[in-house]
Amino acid sequence: MLRLGTSLLVVVLVTSSIPSSEQYFYNGIKSGLEPDLKHSLFLDRVGQCRWQRDLPLLMSDMRIAQQNNTHYVISGVLRVRRNITETMMGTVSIEICQNATQCRPFIDPPVAIGDLCRFLTDQRNNTLGEVLGHSVPPVGCPITQGVYRINDALVDYKPFRYFSPNVSKLWRIELVLNCGQKRVFCVRIELHVYSWEDMLPRY
Repeated sequence: MLRLGTSLLVVVLVTSSIPSSEQYFYNGIKSGLEPDLKHSLFLDRVGQCRWQRDLPLLMSDMRIAQQNNTHYVISGVLRVRRNITETMMGTVSIEICQNATQCRPFIDPPVAIGDLCRFLTDQRNNTLGEVLGHSVPPVGCPITQGVYRINDALVDYKPFRYFSPNVSKLWRIELVLNCGQKRVFCVRIELHVYSWEDMLPRY
């Protein structure tokens, strides 16, 4: 199940209408494993890891807007400061947090996804591949220096359906890319997930 979770990294796809019976999901996208998906997930941030803005690949904080009860739309800019011809090896870490500064690993050690370019080739339909598919100009391997605009990529709930509010309401995901021993990229996803009953007014 955790390996399925690695495909969750940064995020996308398809449009659907909102049945009137599901209006309450509009504040947050629906999530969960139950047939009726009773959790609401709030995607707070997708962007460069804190205090790591000097890396060769820099992802600005992405603009996030909710489209409906199953999708967010994200847009942003990826700046590549030099040509990356070396093999980039990726890892994914998932943490559960008490607040913005106190977190601990949910899985340890981080999950290795291996060679990023091979990962994208072998799994063209994964979330990361879909996001990069909205880049102008297209992002390809090897990655060349330049500025890449990611335009209106759709983020659906499916990569996040294993994140339970019963474990934690605040989650943090990081994708790290290394060339040899040197880090070249780090993007962080921060999200909240609630059971919808937790959001009901209490008197």
